[in-house]
Amino acid sequence: MKRNNFLLSDEEEIEENDYQERKKIIQNFSDLPNQFWAKLRHLQPQIGCLNACEFCSKEANVRTEYWSKQRQRNVIAALKYSAIDRHIGKPFITWDRSEHRNGVVFSYLDNDVGNYFYLDEFISLVYNELGVKTRISTVGYSRHNEKLNNMHKRINVPDVLEALGGVRLSFTPYEMGWRCEDKKKYSQYEYTKDMANFLSIYRPCYDKLGCGRREMCVELRYKPLVITAPVYILKLLHRDILCSQRYMYISVDCDICMKESKISDADDHRIKLTNKPEYFYQISLQEIPLNIEEVKEVSIGIIKTNLQTYSKVEIYLLKNEEGDYYAVEPSLTEYGNYGINMYPKTSRRKTSGVIITERFLLNAIFKYKRLKNLSATDKFMQATWNDIQSVLQILRNEAEKYKNMGNNEKARYITEEIFPMINAYVVALQEANYSARDFFDPDFTIDTGIICNLGRALSEFKGITTKADEPLTPSHERNYGKYNSLMTKEGVAWRLSCDYEDKLTIERLNLFDTASEQGQVAYRREIQLGRMDESLTIESLQEQYLIPGQRGQ
Repeated sequence: MKRNNFLLSDEEEIEENDYQERKKIIQNFSDLPNQFWAKLRHLQPQIGCLNACEFCSKEANVRTEYWSKQRQRNVIAALKYSAIDRHIGKPFITWDRSEHRNGVVFSYLDNDVGNYFYLDEFISLVYNELGVKTRISTVGYSRHNEKLNNMHKRINVPDVLEALGGVRLSFTPYEMGWRCEDKKKYSQYEYTKDMANFLSIYRPCYDKLGCGRREMCVELRYKPLVITAPVYILKLLHRDILCSQRYMYISVDCDICMKESKISDADDHRIKLTNKPEYFYQISLQEIPLNIEEVKEVSIGIIKTNLQTYSKVEIYLLKNEEGDYYAVEPSLTEYGNYGINMYPKTSRRKTSGVIITERFLLNAIFKYKRLKNLSATDKFMQATWNDIQSVLQILRNEAEKYKNMGNNEKARYITEEIFPMINAYVVALQEANYSARDFFDPDFTIDTGIICNLGRALSEFKGITTKADEPLTPSHERNYGKYNSLMTKEGVAWRLSCDYEDKLTIERLNLFDTASEQGQVAYRREIQLGRMDESLTIESLQEQYLIPGQRGQ
């Protein structure tokens, strides 16, 4: 039996089982508030992720389930016909998301939509039927999978590009193919080739949309550089002293009283805080003090010398759920960032130490731009690949400088973490026939610094916090803290997602609760449907190419 109800614009009739499924979903939508359609943020045709990243903010399962072609048509039809009574005219969803991207849905949350086989059709249907664009984010996929290759090529044609709300390629050292724990199956060489392939296929998107966080970009994010060590906070000779490892700071003024600072402008990625900083002299110690008595002895000796010979830095006092911490030079300036955060033990923070937030790549780029009489945010339109090699040489020089200073942690970090990623990225840009200026363009090459403490990333911070999703740096506070962050500004969003065992999941996400004990999910409903979804497991990687970095036969 055929039906002519709840049709999409390219349908004349549908099968009875599709009609019944659309009807069931619409009925389940009937008692939802208008806010569900108005603030739908995540329309997610897939759940789970095969990349097994150890810092996954959503702790994605390595088993994926995703909508078949027919299931996605049924869900989109149900959204369309249930929205008609709630809102007149297109867009049928996301019409009241003025806080963040009206008219755009995000096809990801706890998944990597880059290996969703029907993504091109999803993008077109969402645009043609619901009137909204789709943003995609991915770490890439294996170029050896022709089905995925062809699907991504179909996205990069004029009609589908009109429906695209932005593309982000994320480069992280956590993805399975980059980690190469099994060198017989994965290689960083293959990962680089896969990244180049993605960039090449998406060149029409770049030409159409331009570059930027909302257009097309590559985001780089790194492992955190965390050192667990004693942190000493004391007053001597009327001056405040902060010391850990080789890092010592002595207040410029006597008898200061530091006040807690918070993020003043969440939209400013340079990090702006509510209080003025206190100024401290920065002393790099040749030897690490063994105990507080040695710290006192060294501090008094330095104070009694000419402190004016030392450079000054800005330090702010911040707090998280586990107590005070100190942010040294947290702001991004024209000269880059050489930040460090110090975490003393408290009644709740059982492990003390430091997190280095120094922006090694940005510092090198900014330094080279200054040599060319450019500002940090200027486009470098005449850039050549030799200019990029000069930046890489600056990175090498920095590593050597830190090694000579005895700061082996920073030297190793640049050599083993930063440099391999940047070198691979440069090779991918060249092979994909992008310009050297794209490397220097802050709207295309977006260096986000270290990862956030979200989801599975907790273990990467080595006990400096025992709380998942706890902001640990001013940057974390800006992104998802409870006081004044991007998440608090956005407020409430809704999610409609594929879920395991042929279910749909509806969730209201209180984004301002990201860093709280209860988390974002304030409401959840599951809709059980018939068997129609498709799935992949980690074992699927033995049978087919899916994720970047897989070796070819």
